[in-house]
Amino acid sequence: MRLPDGWWNLRWEAHLTSANVFHASKTGRLTPEICGVKCLYLADNPATSFYEIYGDDIASGKESMIPTVYSKQALVDRVYARTPVELVFTVYDLSTEGSAKKIGMDLATLYTGEIERPRRFAQRLHDHPKRFDGIRYTSRHTQAPCVVLWPTHTPTLANMMLTRHSTLWDHATYEKATPAGSVRLFDDELMVAAP
Repeated sequence: MRLPDGWWNLRWEAHLTSANVFHASKTGRLTPEICGVKCLYLADNPATSFYEIYGDDIASGKESMIPTVYSKQALVDRVYARTPVELVFTVYDLSTEGSAKKIGMDLATLYTGEIERPRRFAQRLHDHPKRFDGIRYTSRHTQAPCVVLWPTHTPTLANMMLTRHSTLWDHATYEKATPAGSVRLFDDELMVAAP
């Protein structure tokens, strides 16, 4: 797969170093289940990268009518990084028709709230003889394309860098219709605690 430059990753600014491009995610749905496999989650736009991290919390807050309150500092400390060059790698494409079924997975397994199940499939793909570098998938929040990469099989991936773009706070807007104490980020209003 050829991934053009400019794909998005949202992370804590403190982790935007060459040593931390890939990290072992404890909550990543497509992080292989055996601890220690480092990952990099990328989305083709900033909103999807945001919703891949915060989408479940936002949905839960709407459902319970108890919105999550974010600190302004947390929104400043989260930064967008982008891929500065085109990347070439081998992925298993879960975004194509029938691709999940070919590996014995259904979309309910992929999108379940129990991350252990999709992580087992990610481990199987990581360990597959075809030496996949990751998985292409469709965001369950925005239906936009996403990729999770593992630097295990392709040395050039292990050496890749990301370029800092902007903070999450830079994407926040405030309009007259926005409730007091809130900002708009993409499609949602977020409660922000006063500093």
